[in-house]
Amino acid sequence: MNNKDIQEIITESVFAPSGENCQPWKFAADGSDIHIFNVPEADTSLYNFEQKGSYAAHGALIENIVIVALKYGYKASVKLFPIKEEQNLVATLTLDATNSRELSLYPFIAKRCTNRKDHAHQKLSDDQKKQLIETAREAGLGELKIIDDEESLNTLGKALAVNEQIIFENKKLHDFFYEHILWKEEDQDKAGGFYIKTLEFLPHQLKGVKLFKNWLILKILNKIGKVSRIIAKENAEKYANSGALAVVVAKGNSREDFINAGRTAERVWLKATELGLSVHPCTGVIYFMERIKGGGDVGVFSQNHLETIKIAYSDIERTFGVEGKTIPMLFRIGYADEPSARSMRMKPNILFANEVK
Repeated sequence: MNNKDIQEIITESVFAPSGENCQPWKFAADGSDIHIFNVPEADTSLYNFEQKGSYAAHGALIENIVIVALKYGYKASVKLFPIKEEQNLVATLTLDATNSRELSLYPFIAKRCTNRKDHAHQKLSDDQKKQLIETAREAGLGELKIIDDEESLNTLGKALAVNEQIIFENKKLHDFFYEHILWKEEDQDKAGGFYIKTLEFLPHQLKGVKLFKNWLILKILNKIGKVSRIIAKENAEKYANSGALAVVVAKGNSREDFINAGRTAERVWLKATELGLSVHPCTGVIYFMERIKGGGDVGVFSQNHLETIKIAYSDIERTFGVEGKTIPMLFRIGYADEPSARSMRMKPNILFANEVK
């Protein structure tokens, strides 16, 4: 097959979500094979224990390639971690010629985005929920569970807001957050970072965010006014007012399971976009818990924060009825105004074998 087709397929497919928009991938193409490599240094955050967050992102990317390739007349066969010694070689996709076909989700790959705006007070219809659950089931790689009753949303809202509380109480997370804020639109010329408008802060919140960049000031305000708790309370209310909260449940806890869950999450996200719904991943607590369960460098958390995270995660597990299972993705789904801005994607880094001299 020709390089032009591969270039176009990958260029359309990199519109996949990733932590801090870090886009942790690079590519090598050899004939009909596309080799996808993880770039570990792209995301070294506390959220990305054993690269599991990046693996979920790779899953979304792979699902996009499978969908886009059909549009160009290729069926993509996926083999995960094909070479044991090459830990960063996440997958090889082999493209075989077939009849060109545009799946219903294809037009929404470029339209899919994170929308952090407040949701309207409107629930999803039974038919919408059914379609989203069926979309996950068709993939056969993970399960989708949706919750929208008020009591559960209130419980989950408080649990999810633990992420924001800890960001503004833990210096390492605080510094990481501010290092990844892009204050100007033109700063989006590199991967990794949140363009400030995509965070959808209200005017009074934005003033606070700018002030809290100074860790010393924040420490003082936390001591005398519990600012971090106020921030968490606002976010808890925002999460509780969602149209629905949903989780993708993995079949296990391996790196392959995280990739497959990422594929499922991307299909669900694309279907939600097709249905006119907004989506906002809220994965902080679940990835903190992955680190704790895996025995990672939890010394960065105080004992109080460790217990707070464990309680919050337990509330998430219990409310969704998935105790003991792995949750690679949790998101808000509902109705919201168009986002103020969208994160940019970098031109993909592709090495073509027939161009190497």
